[in-house]
Amino acid sequence: MERILLANRGEIVIRVAKTCRKLGYSPCGIYSDADKDSLHIKHCDRVENIGGNLPNESYLNMMKIIDAARKMDCTFIHPGYGFLAEKSEFANLCNKEGLVFIGPSADVLKISGDKVLAKEILSQVATTVEGKEVSDINEALEFANELGYPVIIKAARGGGGRGLQIINTPHQLTKLLKFSIREALLSFGSGRVYIEKYVQNPRHIEVQILGDRSKVIHLGERECTIQRRHQKLIEETPSPALDNAARESLIKTAVEIMKKIRYDNAGTVEFLLKNGSFYFMEINSRIQVEHPITEVVTGIDIVEQQLNISCRNGMTLEQNDIKARGHAIECRINAEHPISFTPYPGLVKDYTPPIDSRSIRIDSSLYAGYSIPPFYDSLIAKVIVRAENRKEAIEKMKNALLSFRISGIPSTIPFHLSALHDDRFLTGNYDTAFVEKLKSYSQKDGEIAALVFENMLKRRGSSDEYFKEDESKQDDEQSQQWILSRYEEFLKLQGNYNLENSMRWVK
Repeated sequence: MERILLANRGEIVIRVAKTCRKLGYSPCGIYSDADKDSLHIKHCDRVENIGGNLPNESYLNMMKIIDAARKMDCTFIHPGYGFLAEKSEFANLCNKEGLVFIGPSADVLKISGDKVLAKEILSQVATTVEGKEVSDINEALEFANELGYPVIIKAARGGGGRGLQIINTPHQLTKLLKFSIREALLSFGSGRVYIEKYVQNPRHIEVQILGDRSKVIHLGERECTIQRRHQKLIEETPSPALDNAARESLIKTAVEIMKKIRYDNAGTVEFLLKNGSFYFMEINSRIQVEHPITEVVTGIDIVEQQLNISCRNGMTLEQNDIKARGHAIECRINAEHPISFTPYPGLVKDYTPPIDSRSIRIDSSLYAGYSIPPFYDSLIAKVIVRAENRKEAIEKMKNALLSFRISGIPSTIPFHLSALHDDRFLTGNYDTAFVEKLKSYSQKDGEIAALVFENMLKRRGSSDEYFKEDESKQDDEQSQQWILSRYEEFLKLQGNYNLENSMRWVK
């Protein structure tokens, strides 16, 4: 049985390991010192400790990962998402060491990983936002003045919503350019940055692609507009923003982009949509966090296709094989305050996900008793639902989240529930300013807070028990305070509130 090293952590390792076993491969894993109790270890046949806590000491240390692959006699390396997944240097090193990198070739990664180079090459087949690489403040100020403010500074090798600075004035640009260059160097190993016109409050839509150099097919689009700090919170497919003509045009452009660079393996082409016009943003040359919603509507195992392309005889799918059915939504549940989105690592006291079924999927590595380390991303679970139409999918997601129990740390479930009840989301008429606008109180927020509150009381037994000053009842204090304050606001609106010293809604 050939072995595949899963060079990542958490839920994506569990997800990829499942498909490895389905195809007859033995999944092997790695873990940092901080991840010694991580659930992904139990889903691998063999594991190696690579030490350290910080990413650069562990999951970003290429030689430690190569050494682990050698020790476990692995033939292939699957990088998952994040960390080394899009590093052409790592793909090159794997090839040099006789290991097969499950992902695009190093040549493709070199193009897709350099945002400036990618835009130069692909401007022939796609409309791009006007931009330019800059190296000093005088050049930056001159170009920003030509474009007109606001502009955005981006790291040329950046990704994952990091390495971005929105600039509204020349003073801000003068103040932040050096910081952006330094941040890019520390975070991505390159201090190169570029400036482009900032597209305010667009929609963010991506197209899922599979390619094996000789052939490129698509699996439809995903709407990824609802974000905080340029990182996605809710995704859905198909996009409610597109009619058939716009969808066909967008997908055609995405396929042409990937053909242009002879793309191989799974990847996405990301676009901004503003006033009916699409602008190419970037290529994500890896499996995406949100890939499950595409899987549940198409029935295609994207990881299986990755393995077929890199480890077997290439892609056997044709475009005519792809049939999308129904509507799917994913909510990324993070260990964060549901309003400020401040990360909250810590001990998970209770973890009871909604009952899994054919139409509800939970991708997570969380369990009761697990202590979330402070060194990595705050994502703790993905809730994926599918239904025959968008309205039914939204209702199914609401019910799934209402029955999801996480305590010990706050989570973003209250945010997601509030979002799912918002009129803009319900009508599909939203943009990237959705999260900020959601912080403005509305009666809908109170209504959903009441539902969440009542559901929590049912699970805990009674309101009297809930309010006991028992340490065990204060486990998710931040989320509870948010829910309770909105519940009280709701009661005020209904004329049923007469308690003194009410808590104010967290802003």
